[in-house]
Amino acid sequence: MRNLNKKKIALLTACVVSAVGHMAFAAEADNYDEYSGADYVVTATKTQLEKKEVPQSVEVITEQKIKELGAYSVQDALRLANNIDVQDNGMTGNQVQMRGNSTMHTLILVDGKRMAAENTQSSKNAYELKRINISDVERIEIIRSNGSALYGSDAIGGVINIITKKSTTPSINVNMHTGTKDEATSFMYSSGKQGKLSLKIGGGIEKVRKLDSGVYKNYSKNTTTGAVTSTDASSTNMYGTRRFLNTGLSYAFDDNHSLDFDMNFMREQLKSFSWSSMGSDYTNKGSMAVFVAKQAAAGAVSKALAKKGLTSDMPAYAAAYEAMYNKMYPMMLAQMQQKYGDMAMPEKYPMLSSHFYDNTRSDYSLGYNGKDGKHDYNFRTYFSELRKDNTSWYKNLNTNADKFVDFDQNNYKQLVVEGKDSYKMDDNNTLTFGAEYKKDIMNGTHLKGRGSDLHDVIVNGKSKPSSEVSSETAAVYLQNEWKIGDKLLLIPAVRIDHHDSFGTHTSPKLGATYKLSENARVKANWGKGYRAPTLYELYSQMEKVGMAPMPVNVIGNPNLQPEESTNFDFGFEAEKGKVNGKVTYYHNKIKNMIDGGDYDPDKLAQNIIWSEYINRGEVEIKGLESEIGYNFDEHWSVRGVYNYLDAKDLETGDRLAYRARHNGLIQLTYTDAKENPLTVNLYNRYYFNYHQSNTDGYQQDYSYSTTGLTVSKQFNKNYRVYAGVDNIFNKSFLYDTYHTYSIDGRTWRVGAEMTF
Repeated sequence: MRNLNKKKIALLTACVVSAVGHMAFAAEADNYDEYSGADYVVTATKTQLEKKEVPQSVEVITEQKIKELGAYSVQDALRLANNIDVQDNGMTGNQVQMRGNSTMHTLILVDGKRMAAENTQSSKNAYELKRINISDVERIEIIRSNGSALYGSDAIGGVINIITKKSTTPSINVNMHTGTKDEATSFMYSSGKQGKLSLKIGGGIEKVRKLDSGVYKNYSKNTTTGAVTSTDASSTNMYGTRRFLNTGLSYAFDDNHSLDFDMNFMREQLKSFSWSSMGSDYTNKGSMAVFVAKQAAAGAVSKALAKKGLTSDMPAYAAAYEAMYNKMYPMMLAQMQQKYGDMAMPEKYPMLSSHFYDNTRSDYSLGYNGKDGKHDYNFRTYFSELRKDNTSWYKNLNTNADKFVDFDQNNYKQLVVEGKDSYKMDDNNTLTFGAEYKKDIMNGTHLKGRGSDLHDVIVNGKSKPSSEVSSETAAVYLQNEWKIGDKLLLIPAVRIDHHDSFGTHTSPKLGATYKLSENARVKANWGKGYRAPTLYELYSQMEKVGMAPMPVNVIGNPNLQPEESTNFDFGFEAEKGKVNGKVTYYHNKIKNMIDGGDYDPDKLAQNIIWSEYINRGEVEIKGLESEIGYNFDEHWSVRGVYNYLDAKDLETGDRLAYRARHNGLIQLTYTDAKENPLTVNLYNRYYFNYHQSNTDGYQQDYSYSTTGLTVSKQFNKNYRVYAGVDNIFNKSFLYDTYHTYSIDGRTWRVGAEMTF
């Protein structure tokens, strides 16, 4: 890694200071606590604007909407958002796709801050939405458009900003829920303003339930021979305990200046299991001749006994099986030894693989916010760290012997210093400018010896090399909100990023909103963006045993080039009486698309899954996004969403996997419109031609829909209950080697919230 030139760091630091105009640590919180209305959004421009004014497609999920949905996590709160796919990805985490863009192109922020997190193709954003305490969420702002001009790398597809609660009035809130997936209890204490100070303390504990895929619990074993008779394989989700602690302290110097300090902690202790009736132990090579002889003898004996009318549930079966097997096996072994000689192969036996995960995250932020005349500025520094520790074990189900097979320890750190000032030059121009310095650090066993500080880590007698890599980025950005007359708002913006390994990249953007009338407008956006390869994509050398049917090697590529995108969209929005609607066409081209690469066939022949990150070439993602709503009266309303997507690799012409050609939503809402309302939501989410493929070349398109129901009842200002059922008709798909796409079956939840 090359360090940034000292002169450039000094220059960028000076830009930060001049942008802020005050020498103080601060937060780019953009005064989120002031803009809590559903009609306003801050994330799109880092200033307060009405949603109608913002050129980008935006959506705001308020605390009230979260309550009405009975959402138990941020992921759950997003499930009815337009053109966002947050479906679970197998039995591990979830993807976060916006407008068909990869999960790598979605930037998730908390109060405008990045978080240290996994940065691989399969794990980016996979767990983040479940690691945020939903009880601490005030609102969620979604920007479905390129955000690189303000937020830099990772925002090619859009931005999700999760804005947490502020301590405004004294209160204590307790929330409890239970359901198919988990049970949890959380609390939030707010001191309100006590003189110049205000304090909030929140926390919670969540127990994620074990969910089984396949017949993990139901394997059968012959008590005499020890043979497992089922031929199925299965797995569980990652389940266990997750804990949160969130604190915030604010000191108001006066009505326009404040100092904020936040600390947030998360720990998850999870485990998962996978089972196979004939797993391969690659840590212990055995004789090919012995293995094939055992299989051949067992098969021959089973067929012979079946011809005699004997089945495994008959009392005489075990003795007959053992006697015939003892005669058959020596003959088979002699034949196979002549055929295979001393050839070795992984030992195979009925196997239970166990995986244990201990992950902790710590976040610290210190920030200053101020308003002086025409200036609205903030300046902050924050640090985020995610520590991951996991171990893997095998259990031989014939002997019940446990065996430690592998482990990994990896840390992800991120340090950011940034400042921003919004200067209202006159009634028609608001200039926003700022600067940012970011340092990313990764160390651990996934790097082996490809970084500095090389040392060995030993767990249960097994040793692995560990090292550290880092990268630095400095950036400046400039934006102007230019009102031209009463009808046109033009927002040009540009950001310049300098990466210590990839040099300078410029991300320009131009957005426009034109008012056709008070209730109708057209919007358009054009911009360029880029995404620098992550440290994992560049330098990983992961060698893992126990997580797949054979050893997995994932190799980083230091010769990767940054992804570059060019995108545009234009749309129409209108409201008239009881009807509102919007439609947008979007188009995005991404060059140098980074991909995990195909599995090396030579390595597969050696029973090793081996891949290296590569730049694929160019992909094109285009589509149509639409939404319409109708309010029948004060009690009933309906919402319809339809989205069309065409996402393909321009070099091969192939469709991009794990995306639906058509998707949408129909939502019917009822409220009794009382002071303490009853709210009911009935919805159907549908996907047509959802394209799935795997490394064996297997491809499948799925079409399906799921129906859900949520009910929320507010009894008074202090007490609320809620309940919900997702996938009422229990739609599901088989999850196996070839069908690598799965959805949850029917799930339910009930909960209660009390505020004092």
